[in-house]
Amino acid sequence: MKKGCLIAIGAAFLLIVIIILLAFGLTRGAVKAGDQFLGLIGSGKIAAAYESASATLKSEESVASFEQNVKKLGLTDFASASWSSRETKNDRARLEGSVTTRSGGKIPLTMELVKESGTWKVIYLSAPQAGVSVEQRGKQLPSDEKSKALALDSLLAFNKAVQDKSFVGFHQQVSRQWQEQITPDKLKEVFNQFIETHLDISPIKEVQPILSAAPEINSDGILILEGYYPTHPNKVYFRLKYIYEHPAWKLFGIQVNVNQ
Repeated sequence: MKKGCLIAIGAAFLLIVIIILLAFGLTRGAVKAGDQFLGLIGSGKIAAAYESASATLKSEESVASFEQNVKKLGLTDFASASWSSRETKNDRARLEGSVTTRSGGKIPLTMELVKESGTWKVIYLSAPQAGVSVEQRGKQLPSDEKSKALALDSLLAFNKAVQDKSFVGFHQQVSRQWQEQITPDKLKEVFNQFIETHLDISPIKEVQPILSAAPEINSDGILILEGYYPTHPNKVYFRLKYIYEHPAWKLFGIQVNVNQ
C-alpha cells in the first residue's frame, strides 16, 4: 500500500516537473527577448530598446515619451529580471515578475510581448508606478464623462459603418482580441438589418446619454457601459463592452436597439 502511494506521488511529481519544463521551453524565446529589451534600457541604449519593440508600441509612444516613461519606472537601473509567471498563447506572451536594479531595489513588472515576423517583441509594460502602459492597481475605471465620450465615439463609428455599408473601418478600430474573433464581413452580416432599414443614429450627437448603471469593470476585466440616448422619436439603447489595450479601452462587443 505504502509502495503504491510512493509510486503515485512520484508519478505526480514527475508530471508536474514535465509541465514546468514544457512551460519554460515554450516561453524561452519570449523571456530572452524581454531580458534583452530590459538589458538595452539598463545599458543606456533606450533608443535601441524602442526600435526593438513592437510596431504597436512604437505607434503609440514616441521615443521621447518612451524614454521618459522607462526612467520613471526605474528601468534604466536594470540589473536582472526574475519571472515568477510566464505564459504564451498563439502569438502573445505574458511575463510577470520583478526587476532587480543595480542599487538592489525591486520593481514588480508585467511584460507582454507579441510575435511579429517570427520574432518576439515587447508590446507593453505594466507596473505599480506611472510609465509605459502602467496600470495602477489594475485598470482604471473611467469617469462618467469619459465613459459617455467613449460610448459616443463607438456608436458613431458603428453608425458610420452602417451608413457606408462596410464594417472594414469599424473593424480596424475595435480591440485586437475582437478582431481575432470576427471579420468585417461577419459584422456586416450580424448588423445587416440596420443597413437594410437605413437606420441612422447620428442624432445621438445632439443629446447626452443616460447611463442605466454606473460604469463597471467585471471580474474578467471587461468594462461595461449601458444606457440610452433620449432621442426623438426613438430612443437609442446600447450595451458596450471594452477591454484595455494600451493605451486605451477598446471595443469588445456592441448591442444597439432603437425603440420608441
